[in-house]
Amino acid sequence: MSPKRVRTLARERGRGEERPRSLYGLRPVRDALRAGRRTIEEVWVLSGRGDPALAEVVEAAERAGAPLSRADRGRLTKLAGSPDHQGAVLRAGPLPLLPLETVAGESPPGGNRGDGRTDVSTQTLLVLDGIVDPRNFGALCRSALALGCRGVVFPKDRSAGPTPAAAKAAAGALEFLPLARVTNLARALESLKEWGWWIVGLAEEGEQSPGEIRFDAPAALVVGGEGSGLRRLVRERCDHLMRIETNPDFPTLNASVAGAVALYEIQRKRRAGIEGGGGGGEEPS
Repeated sequence: MSPKRVRTLARERGRGEERPRSLYGLRPVRDALRAGRRTIEEVWVLSGRGDPALAEVVEAAERAGAPLSRADRGRLTKLAGSPDHQGAVLRAGPLPLLPLETVAGESPPGGNRGDGRTDVSTQTLLVLDGIVDPRNFGALCRSALALGCRGVVFPKDRSAGPTPAAAKAAAGALEFLPLARVTNLARALESLKEWGWWIVGLAEEGEQSPGEIRFDAPAALVVGGEGSGLRRLVRERCDHLMRIETNPDFPTLNASVAGAVALYEIQRKRRAGIEGGGGGGEEPS
């Protein structure tokens, strides 16, 4: 990765999310207005454009009671800080982040893993360990929402966050997905284990394929950073290391693609278990 790209990523790593930001893109803007989780300041849409997708943004702005203005493409590019605005820009407050215990669906700590509780017994969390590219962060969040995850957990430092670039890549998913940002990811995994979650790390050198893990208990899938993979302390807290079976002559997958494949396999296994009468909160094996 070039030094220039590293500096660019560092500027987008989730710092400064407390101040208002300019979201851009038809779906991110529309869904931010529909979800109502942010404080809305103003919406701008492209002058003279009358396609249905932009009309949905205008309708969502009107329903939300948001100030709405028209602007030309150059003005929108300046407001968005990107030419990829698709004719819609939104100035809004930060996306609210939740405590880990809320995203995990926990009562006070102390539950035993595999104790058969029904609230999270067949649910999945996505945990991101050092995903620094906001596009990968957004794509993984989009996959998490589409594939039934309860929420996404990510660290405060050395990680992308729900920035405008991530929101664009997520295509609106960030507005509906519970997110928890934690100070110490390894410690957060320990808490999840205390609360009944099994930790499954995604790694090229993993000893098990998705087909070899039962996934009939709550599972937190951990996806490591681009290039570096899982950090040592995070890896040590994983109950299982899972690999995606790929072409041995070209085994590498992009982090967001690998995460999406793994989430799909988890969902598929759980559906097969339900249809076959399996499940019941047993230990993954």
